[in-house]
Amino acid sequence: MKLINLLKSDQEGNLNTLIMLIIRCMICIFILAMTGCLLGRLMVFFKTNALFFDWGKDVFYSLKVGVSAGALAGLGIWIKIKLQQKKKMVNKPTTISVSRLELL
Repeated sequence: MKLINLLKSDQEGNLNTLIMLIIRCMICIFILAMTGCLLGRLMVFFKTNALFFDWGKDVFYSLKVGVSAGALAGLGIWIKIKLQQKKKMVNKPTTISVSRLELL
């Protein structure tokens, strides 16, 4: 079974790449949002000495932010990959047959 390196710079922009980008972006943004909620609550705790942390609301909020922003970020990165592929195809040098010019 071949391992797929999804971090290569010459990765094709196919459907598998799109799905993996969206999932990875969702997970990363969910973790960042959850960490932000926790750090915000801790800052309030140090100021007021009262910890108001509702796991259900904060996880739901972080999940909502992670899904919406992660899907957009993953899609945006995938579109950038597709545009770079098209640019590479357009700028690809073509070989010119010089059979008659060499004879002269």
